[in-house]
Amino acid sequence: MKNITYTEPFESLWRGEIESRLLFSNRLFCITFIICNPASAISYYLAQDPYFYVLLPVHIISGIFLLILLFLNYKGRISGQHMTLAAYVLLICFYAYLLAQPRGSYTRSCINLTLVVIFAGLVLRWPVRYALLCAVLAIVLYPLAIYVGNKEQLSTFFEDGGVFLLISYVIFPIITRTGYLRAKSEFFYRYSLQQQNEALEAQKVIAENATRAKSDFLSMMSHEIRTPLNGIVGIVHIMMQEESRQGAASELLQTLKFSSDHLMAVVNDVLDFNKINSNYVVLDPQPFDPLLLFENLRKTFVPKTEEKGLKLIFDIDPQLPPQVVADKVRLNQVLTNLIHNAVKFTYTGYVRFVVKELSRNDQFIQLRFEVIDTGIGIAADQQPVIFELFTQARAAVAREHEGTGLGLAISKELLHLFGSEIELKSEVGKGSVFSFQLVMGYSRKRLENEVYQDETLGAISYPQARVLVVDDNKTNLMFATMLLKRRNILYDTANNGQEAFEMFVQHAYNLILMDLRMPVMDGFESTRLIRETNAEIPIIALTASAFEDEKERAMANGFTGYLIKPFIPEDFYNYIYPFLGIPTSEGR
Repeated sequence: MKNITYTEPFESLWRGEIESRLLFSNRLFCITFIICNPASAISYYLAQDPYFYVLLPVHIISGIFLLILLFLNYKGRISGQHMTLAAYVLLICFYAYLLAQPRGSYTRSCINLTLVVIFAGLVLRWPVRYALLCAVLAIVLYPLAIYVGNKEQLSTFFEDGGVFLLISYVIFPIITRTGYLRAKSEFFYRYSLQQQNEALEAQKVIAENATRAKSDFLSMMSHEIRTPLNGIVGIVHIMMQEESRQGAASELLQTLKFSSDHLMAVVNDVLDFNKINSNYVVLDPQPFDPLLLFENLRKTFVPKTEEKGLKLIFDIDPQLPPQVVADKVRLNQVLTNLIHNAVKFTYTGYVRFVVKELSRNDQFIQLRFEVIDTGIGIAADQQPVIFELFTQARAAVAREHEGTGLGLAISKELLHLFGSEIELKSEVGKGSVFSFQLVMGYSRKRLENEVYQDETLGAISYPQARVLVVDDNKTNLMFATMLLKRRNILYDTANNGQEAFEMFVQHAYNLILMDLRMPVMDGFESTRLIRETNAEIPIIALTASAFEDEKERAMANGFTGYLIKPFIPEDFYNYIYPFLGIPTSEGR
């Protein structure tokens, strides 16, 4: 701290700090002498020393001056530092006058004056110039006063302790300076720390605002993209189902379905990575049948591998338990990304998916997952970067194979949430092996058989069920009501939250499907009004916002469920059926 350069703003702040911090001790310094000086004269009175009659009036007069200084400080006319400086200078002058009075011994006076110096050194926190002024004044005035009063007694003064008194005044500035600088340096440390904290807090606020702005922008973009995409995806699926009843689906419909699915995958990739990067993703471990998951994965990629003339090999350990506990959705997302990449970059040969058991105990099982392909491979110098954002191994490959370049980055981050790391072995022209290991809970008990739901349910009527669909987007409203109509479920529609609440008051419903962002009155306010009347009716948010904080806000404001657009008909039915008491294809 010796080489610290204090700025003028700090000096100004320090003056205010030292004044407020030492307000009590500065006033205590004056009050102590107002009380103790007259009290010290009592000992002379008890000893019947005539010096008492000289001492008491001087102390009373000095006390009056000190009271005046205290009053001025109380009124804010002088600072505490200036008050104590003026008080000490006055006291030195009065003490010098008393020392000039003839007496037989100076022992008691030297002891009392030395105690004054010690007390001042303990209580006062002065700039060194104040202490030097008082020290020089005392060292000069005390001997001079005695010399003027009676020069023969000067030697008696030094013999009776005057030397030690003057030495104490030599030390006094050093002690005062040390205490003052220590207090100042400690305050400077706290001041610097506070400035750093304020700077960090300001940066934190800027970063949080930037993150919030980014999230708000992505949330808005999510809503704006997903809302029309919901109509495209949903209506394409309905048209294909209608076409399939009449014959083969047209090539145009197939192309439209592929494009809409690809667009939805791109949007989901971008939003998924943003959620992972913003710590919005939390794993939700649930028991599931691993063999069923792997079989569904295999069926997903069979059409594409057959189209490319590739062998799709699923090598699953036959000893896997019938039930494992993990986040099925996120594990499926990782595996889908890896197998999708393998199929995309392989032109001849095979894509092989391997799951094998490494170890297990009574509660946990360790599995190794491998995705092996005979594709183009990845050069050693490019392997570290393929897990970075928006990256594909080579520019030529990136142009040939469209994609966001987020699949592997998302997989890597998701595996971090699982507590695992993705490994890569690859050689150009020979293929690649992506692998990772997971530790999961397991059970030897089989899950209950799932209930299969087929299209025959479409002919069944549910006259006891009535649904209110609320959305300001006509396309989405048409899609949702068309899905309900295909299952002969009665419904009413509303274009905003105000209409929804008015219809709810007039009619009885078993379920409400509510959009969140609407004109006139949004879904949050409408749900709040409905909940004031009925706390039991299921209200499902049909929203284009895929952000977790939006879902948490909705669930905290009275919504029962949260279904994200775009969705396909099967997802829609599987989600709303449990609220209507209808069995689903997922055995919900």
